[in-house]
Amino acid sequence: MLNCHELRMLIIFQVAMVFMVQNVFQIYSTFGQQLNPDDPYIKEALSYSSNDLYRFSQNSSFYSTHAQWLSDKKDTSVLWWENVIAIQQVGIFVGSILFGYISDHCGRKTVCQYSLLVSSAVLLFEGLQSSTIIIAICRFIIGTQTGAIIVVSWSLTTELISPRTRFLARAFANWPTGKFILALICFFSRNWRISLHVCAGFTLFGAILYLLFVPESPTYLQCHAQRERAQTIVSDIFEKSNGQCIITLPTGIRSKPLTFCQIWRKEKYRNVIILFGAIWIMTNFTATMLDFSEVIIFKNNLIYSQMLLAGVPALCKILLGLIEIYLGIISRRNLHLISLFINGVSMCASGIFIVLGLHKSHPTLYVIVFLIGYSSIEFIWDACYLCVVEQVPTEVRGTISGACSFFSRLSGIIASKMTIVKRQWEPAPLFIAFGAAIIHFLIAFFFLNESKDANLGEIGFTLRRISQKMSQKINQIRNMTKKEKRPSEVTIPGVVIIERSDPSNPVLKPVHLDNQQSD
Repeated sequence: MLNCHELRMLIIFQVAMVFMVQNVFQIYSTFGQQLNPDDPYIKEALSYSSNDLYRFSQNSSFYSTHAQWLSDKKDTSVLWWENVIAIQQVGIFVGSILFGYISDHCGRKTVCQYSLLVSSAVLLFEGLQSSTIIIAICRFIIGTQTGAIIVVSWSLTTELISPRTRFLARAFANWPTGKFILALICFFSRNWRISLHVCAGFTLFGAILYLLFVPESPTYLQCHAQRERAQTIVSDIFEKSNGQCIITLPTGIRSKPLTFCQIWRKEKYRNVIILFGAIWIMTNFTATMLDFSEVIIFKNNLIYSQMLLAGVPALCKILLGLIEIYLGIISRRNLHLISLFINGVSMCASGIFIVLGLHKSHPTLYVIVFLIGYSSIEFIWDACYLCVVEQVPTEVRGTISGACSFFSRLSGIIASKMTIVKRQWEPAPLFIAFGAAIIHFLIAFFFLNESKDANLGEIGFTLRRISQKMSQKINQIRNMTKKEKRPSEVTIPGVVIIERSDPSNPVLKPVHLDNQQSD
């Protein structure tokens, strides 16, 4: 069970998660962008007066930024507003690699507290603006800080808790719970400005918690030659957890940080970046595509649909966490592969429902099938985060995690445009998700290792095994295309005998088999 120290770390991580789901706030800020002009929501937005700062929607329980632009007769077809989702994805894309690298040089806690502090000010400022271009710029800045928190806060949390608690950190302090809290904020505020102000308060609260209650990662300090401070923090954690949280510090690791170019030149690091980068790209592509193409699935209501899309995965993750507590049978690799299989089957089935028109005649069944597949994405993310933390050494963990997130956001930018594809053919995103699941499953099946309960101080040995396994698999695939020699074609080495004429100085003389046989 959790002790006081680890429980405190998970609560603080969950508060940070509420800020992380600013990535999902785009759903609320752009709501109405994809609707037809004759939709009741659009008609209602056009009927509002442009004099009030706070306006409220009765139709879908939320008054979006896009609705206000319509009320104010602003041009919503400008480049930066039509692509505001992609703009924030670009921000996450930049922030992931930049702040992941900074955290390996300046510290995990430093990045977390300053990112949250800056973000709270930007959110407050953004909620007072009425310019599409300023809002787009703010979304980009928030994107960079979201990328920082997504990568760095997870690394920091895992380095402050015991190995057995890592899965629980993903089960009880998770993205769906943060998304559900955001849905509640939007439900009660019913206005995009108020929602941003409340999120700014949550974010500022998170910055204060990191400043006052979260120590720097002792593993990071140990790797940067601050051994006395690291030992002090480890002892303090041991005391606060009543001896239940034991953190093993790494030994023999260089104290000088590596640059990204130095990391990439090392084969063992490069292979792992390629492996986890590919896995993260597939996962984020599917998650982002479904987030922005399947916004409303329940009773044509935005808020209820988002609560359902957040609440069901959150409950499933808690249930899986309880299973891990009492049975301890969940492995990283099997979780990843089984979740991918369920996701692929569910997305394919959901697409068939739409093709046959069954989503209209049997809407409840369609929602259940879709939610099963959508919830499985969260378990795929769990394995992604856990594996990269448990299989990458401390001195490059932030940089490599940032690189994986960096590459995955490239796919996120493309995935955010899948709404255009959906307008051409409604089930297209679901069948694309099915295809991505197949490719992802094959990559994970052949290359992903188990890493449950890994000691973060001994990860270098595991990393070498992963790199060797990847190299061996690649070589095996290459050799499969080469014709193997038959036994009759194998060259028999020459036989030699020792001439006995001079025992003190024997001479090796080759003997020809053909001559011996003729004798």
